[in-house]
Amino acid sequence: MMRLLIEAHHPAHIHFFKHAIGAWQARGDQVLLLGRDRDVMKQLLTAYSWIPSEIISTTGRSNRFPMREMLLRQVAVARAVRSFCPSLVLSLMGSYTQASRLLGVPNIIFTDSEFQSFNHRIAHPFATRIYTPECFWKALGPKQRRYRGYHELAFLHPSRFSARQSVLSRLQVNRGAPSAVSGAAAPDRAAPPGPGEYVVLRTSAWNTLHDIGQSGLRDGFDGLMQMLLPRYSVYIVPEGGQLAAKWSSYRLNVPPDEYHDVLAFAALVITEGASTASEAACLGVPSVYVNTTRRGYLEDQERRYQLVYNYTDPELAVRKVREFLAAPPRPADLAAARARLIADHIDVTDYVVSELDRFADMTL
Repeated sequence: MMRLLIEAHHPAHIHFFKHAIGAWQARGDQVLLLGRDRDVMKQLLTAYSWIPSEIISTTGRSNRFPMREMLLRQVAVARAVRSFCPSLVLSLMGSYTQASRLLGVPNIIFTDSEFQSFNHRIAHPFATRIYTPECFWKALGPKQRRYRGYHELAFLHPSRFSARQSVLSRLQVNRGAPSAVSGAAAPDRAAPPGPGEYVVLRTSAWNTLHDIGQSGLRDGFDGLMQMLLPRYSVYIVPEGGQLAAKWSSYRLNVPPDEYHDVLAFAALVITEGASTASEAACLGVPSVYVNTTRRGYLEDQERRYQLVYNYTDPELAVRKVREFLAAPPRPADLAAARARLIADHIDVTDYVVSELDRFADMTL
């Protein structure tokens, strides 16, 4: 029996491990996930109450240089290693690998973000193994193992996820002609939108260390909304909950564990966040990713499947959205692209479980 300690400090980390946790629990392994009071993490852990978890830190006012939280979290991870006595410590970024290394516990990192060089420098020297997708640009040395998948296929592979159309009944229609006075829209009173009748717009908070010097839509947000609203309902998902008052009625209001159901039925996803772009692609939904940071997996999804369109220039991103409005892709073409993406890759949860079993057999 293994004892697995998982350090998670972003909502996507919970999604990545949740099905593996279910598999480990089903066979009698013990799991503890260390969470963070950030964005929707506490809500997700409440929804997934079957995941044994502890919230060990809270996002502070200065999330860009969160030194106090980082120190407190490092101490909390060390205490958990000593009290839980894990066989392995797992994480998606490895920011807190030092404690497990100093206490003699193997530390496994899964990472897919090439641009986070600072995190690589402070974490990778303490890691036992580092797993990356095949499309990861960087060579990380002898610790690196590559696999044929994307992080998002740990929870959005068809063997793991089937979108629930019932989520559409939760959506409030908000499509309408923009007002010349306020810039907002006069919502229709129609029934909730059906599949392919709305757009999801995901914005980033731009308040973390790796966001320094980076940007996304910038001043193009309002113009983008006014361009979309005459044709589609629009649901905004602001990281950290920050949203201008005039757009507050367009906030997506569904439980966070139903977010991927909403994505699955969207006509288009526009996002400053990389995870959301890849999630949409894995669901066969086209996405426009606008961010000055790049990712190997998003470049791969654009080059091979044309399901993501990557832009560092917001004006070019808005131009792409305008092209989409003029000539949306055919649903059959999107379905075929998704089928190729799935056929070309593995169920990442299966890989995580089997690979850690092999690692444990060799080392524990």
